[in-house]
Order: sequence, then C-alpha cells, then structure tokens
Amino acid sequence: MQIPDYLVNEQFDDRYFDVVNAMDEAQQIYFTNNNLIERITETIKEKDTFVIGETGFGAGRVVVSLMEFAENSGLKNACIEYNSVELYPMSAERMLFILEGFRERAGDKIDALAEAYGGINTRISGWHSAEISRPFGRLRLNLWIGEALEMVKALEKPCDVWFLDGHSPKKNPSIWRPELMNEIGKKTKAGGTCATFTVAGAVKRALSEAGFTIKKYPGCGGKNEVLQGVREI
Repeated sequence: MQIPDYLVNEQFDDRYFDVVNAMDEAQQIYFTNNNLIERITETIKEKDTFVIGETGFGAGRVVVSLMEFAENSGLKNACIEYNSVELYPMSAERMLFILEGFRERAGDKIDALAEAYGGINTRISGWHSAEISRPFGRLRLNLWIGEALEMVKALEKPCDVWFLDGHSPKKNPSIWRPELMNEIGKKTKAGGTCATFTVAGAVKRALSEAGFTIKKYPGCGGKNEVLQGVREI
C-alpha cells in the first residue's frame, strides 16, 4: 500500500501509523492485550493514578485511541498520567491534519488533544504538562521534548504499562537499543507490562534482558502477532 506523504516522519522515513487500522491497532496491542480497563478500574477503587509510559508520541494517535477506549468502557473518575517523548515534535496544525481521517470517529478527542498540545512550547526541551478532562476522568499528559533515554531516566515514578511505539527497529534502531529497554525495565512497577507491535528478535532479547517475560498476543489488521512483556520483579 502506498503511504500518503503526510503520514511519513521525514526523520526516519517511516509512517506514523497505518492509515486504515491505526486506532483499532492501538486499542488491540496496547489496551486490550494489557487488560487496561480492568487495571485502571483497580486504581480508581484505590483512589490512585494509573501511570503510562510511551516511547514515541508522534501525532498523538495512541492518546486519542486511549480516550475513545476509556470512554467506550464506561470508566468514571479515572486518573491517568500519560508520559511520552518526542525528539522531533510536529506543529499542532500538522497533528490535526494527520488525525483528520479519524474525525468522524473521534473528533472531540482529537480537538481536546490538539488544544492541550497547542499550549506546549515544543521548541523548549524537557518536560511539558497539560491536563485533559474527559467523561472517563482526568488525563495528565507529560510530554518530554528530547531523547527517549533522557525521558525515562527523568521519570520520578515507575509506570504501570509501557507503549513501545517509536517506529520500526530497522528505521529507528536507537529507540529499541538495549540500554533504553533496560532503563524502561527499571521504570516499570512489579507486575507492570509493556507492549509493542514488533516481534523482532533483537527487541525480544533486549526486553528479556530488561526483566520482562515475553509473550505473543494477537495483532490487528495484517499483523498476526505482537509482543507483550510482564515485569515479574
């Protein structure tokens, strides 16, 4: 399939996401495979915060998918902290243009994200935060402008789950390097998980060495299998 030019990250010559199944893909790989609703529900009962880490913010497709998934689940009073990183941030205008294909499905979520993102000065490196209030509760977006390893080391508390989504290992090998995976393992709660679309052997080995027990789970669209890792200790 020919990839539309507007979906290509020029820095890595790779698409931000599949133009057809992008939201369904995110919801299957990152949310359903990780039992996200059940786990967030537990944090609501405990009046706690569910903490997410992501390697590769891109156009915010996973955040929009998460808002839709959480709202469709019927969650209420959730508190989600969403930590992500972007080395080459795009403008809010380009974000809206890239996500336009999902407007009929999730237009209000796209606008909520674009409004929050538009208040961030992406020319300044380091942490930037924005609050997004939705029917399911509150989502706090913490976006690190800079390199992924810097972001993971800068996290003050470990994550319940990691969405590993920084382009393919062939196109962007640095986002999958063992040093980074090892640091992600350190910043994952005991019993926490990670998930990724890639099943590359080098990624599996790096995650295993970082303390994750690796399993294969159903993919989405043309992707038969994806990975999930559980941090046992």
